[in-house]
Amino acid sequence: NTRAANDAITRSLSLAPRNAQALALKGFLSAANNKTRDALNWFNRALAVDPALGNAWLGRGLCRIRQGDSRGGREDLLIAAALEPRRAQLRSYLGKAYADDGDTKRALHELDLAKQMDRNDPTAWLYSALAKADHNRINEAIRDLERAQELNDNRRIFRSRLMLDKDRGVQSVNLAQIYRDAGMSDWGLREAARAVNYDYSSYSAHLFLGGSYNELRDPKLINLRYETAANAEHLLANLLAPVSAGTLSPTVTQQKYSSLFEKNRLGFVSATEYRSGGDWTQSGAHYGILDASSYSLEGFYRTDNGQRPNNDLEQRFLTLRFKQELTSSDQVYAEINHAEASGGDVAQYFDQRLAARQFRFNDEQTPKLALGYDHKWSEGAHTLLFGTWVDDRYSLTNPFQPTVLMIRPTGGISSAYGITMHEQMRQRFNLLSGEIQQLVQRSEWTTVVGARAQVADVTLRNYQALPDQLGIFFPDPPAAAAAQAEDSHLRRFSVYGYEHWQPIRSLRLIAGVAYDVVTYPVNSLFAPLSGREETVERVSPKAGFIWEAAQDITVRFAYTRSLGGASFDQSQQLEPAQISGFVQSYRSIIPESVIGGASGAQFETFHLALDQKLGKNTFAGVVGEILNSRVRRTVGAFDARVDEFDYALASGTREHVDFTERALAISLHQLIGDDFAAGIRYRVAKAEIKDFFPEIPRQAGGDFVPRRTDDVTLHQLTLIGIYNHPCGFFSSVEGLWTAQDEFAAEAFWQVNMWAGYRFWRRRIEASVGLLNVLDRDYRLSPLTPYNELPRERTFVARLNVSF
Repeated sequence: NTRAANDAITRSLSLAPRNAQALALKGFLSAANNKTRDALNWFNRALAVDPALGNAWLGRGLCRIRQGDSRGGREDLLIAAALEPRRAQLRSYLGKAYADDGDTKRALHELDLAKQMDRNDPTAWLYSALAKADHNRINEAIRDLERAQELNDNRRIFRSRLMLDKDRGVQSVNLAQIYRDAGMSDWGLREAARAVNYDYSSYSAHLFLGGSYNELRDPKLINLRYETAANAEHLLANLLAPVSAGTLSPTVTQQKYSSLFEKNRLGFVSATEYRSGGDWTQSGAHYGILDASSYSLEGFYRTDNGQRPNNDLEQRFLTLRFKQELTSSDQVYAEINHAEASGGDVAQYFDQRLAARQFRFNDEQTPKLALGYDHKWSEGAHTLLFGTWVDDRYSLTNPFQPTVLMIRPTGGISSAYGITMHEQMRQRFNLLSGEIQQLVQRSEWTTVVGARAQVADVTLRNYQALPDQLGIFFPDPPAAAAAQAEDSHLRRFSVYGYEHWQPIRSLRLIAGVAYDVVTYPVNSLFAPLSGREETVERVSPKAGFIWEAAQDITVRFAYTRSLGGASFDQSQQLEPAQISGFVQSYRSIIPESVIGGASGAQFETFHLALDQKLGKNTFAGVVGEILNSRVRRTVGAFDARVDEFDYALASGTREHVDFTERALAISLHQLIGDDFAAGIRYRVAKAEIKDFFPEIPRQAGGDFVPRRTDDVTLHQLTLIGIYNHPCGFFSSVEGLWTAQDEFAAEAFWQVNMWAGYRFWRRRIEASVGLLNVLDRDYRLSPLTPYNELPRERTFVARLNVSF
């Protein structure tokens, strides 16, 4: 409670103006309010009263580092440690200062002294882990951070439960990053989720969790399952982050580990990847932090030539982000974004010959404007406001776009045919979204409540001509079979509340409920289109728990229901994206390669996980999940009423889709000595789909199948070995075995090999890889989602730079 503390210390100084400790504490309060110059003045006044006061030298050193005087700040910290040589915390800060300047030898020496002086303080273990990670000593860093976690509760005498949870959150998010370097991405995701649950207001926890979800996204943009969760976590990170952390990007980030060592600076980060097929990915950002302001300008470009004809994809993003601290409790965030994507048929097929060879699309968001506000009432209590406006234009052209022709004499549909037509479609989606969220964290409780309203104008233009068959029902070419101009709207209102309760230290219970009502166009995707609107509403309960059954055993469970939107509207939200570390906010669950987009989809999920450490070097995990999705929609069709007309009219027919995916994943990771790590992961997923058109009789003639039931089981076994040397060299070998039960002949192995070097405290990382060493092609059903693997031997080169 900084405001009350400031009032109390002001009263104290009025009674005893030459109390050096009070003057130093006033300096720390000013520094906490980002008033660095005032803080320096208070620390200097404290030193004038008592030149031997270690706290005053400590505070002045941290402020000088904040102003960019690293050498002077480090000298002040050295004096503080010399004046109070048996005080472990001063040694820890001095060690961190040496580490930030790249003097690892002195840093680890000071941190070892701190560990010896106070064997129960986790600070030195945390800082030594970060210093070792910077120098590629990954296994040692993991062990030190886990030791910091074990010691965390030793601070309970002088730290509240809320602050202890914040400490644990810091440790978990850093541990998550280091786990990833050891090839333990699933454990990294687990730790990131733990960090969010320990401290929901931690921007770094949301940032890493969003990055973990971002890595699960399909780079081809066809499977959109994790889009909503990734965007929501990154948005929360940007709103909650202090200005000193900079503005945070999903692809490149500039945040440091400790705000106490932040400083005004300019920086540049870049990531480049080239593949032997001619594919390029380039991202970069220039950023700056100046006292109460920060900004970043980020660009992203990707070109993927594809692995079959007309499988190319090109993406461009340009984003400007700005953050301003108005007061010590208020800050605003602004973003301007331009995005483009264009390409061919990026959908997945079991038989690549089924792909549409002349399909082309273009998607452009110009502009996307976002504005956010964060008011911090006290530690852990925030009011967040977020608004966005997106103008999206999507178009496609395909000479052979599938549709349905229904023959309807008197008495109902007698037959249905699958036909193709030349189609040109344009869609404009103009979205305005606003949300308010209140976050309150207390020792045993965390409450998140909010409301979201969204409105959009939807403009549809569609042209269809030249049917490939049954042309007797259409005008002679080249006249149009359908030329449509439809205007419609989307409206969504959502309210939600989530409660975390920690009745005992080892158990966290989570409950929530959301109410959504969505009105959207009946059919904006599958021509012939319809601008008519339909409304769906749902009450969605949520429940979960995290039980630390023993020090090294954690059981997690989540049950959720939710309601999807009509398009990317559902990816503009602050509502919590996960329960107990499991995703509960989906853009979609049914693979788009199977049914395309789905408006108003209903989701229901079950998750259960057991995470266990076996000693200090072995990590085991089991995760089971059931994902259900239900879609009721209208798809375009042509209706030939042969008793009334001799030609077909643009119409539509209802489609019902029910989808279930059951999956089980088992993983085991082992740290071997200081330099090696190995892991094995097996996942089996069975997907079942029931797709039927209730208006088309089962016995109807024609070649269109109105009932379809499929199920596919996907097996994936991953073996990985990683070597990290303290000099900076690293390498890895990965073996991936994949098979689908229904296509046993398609079982195959792929082997990937990587080697690289990390320079200058990981500010430069260069690596090369050879993917699919065995040069194995494959065929997989898209019913079980997967990110595409290389279909031939591929060379990859990467370069990451951060200054």
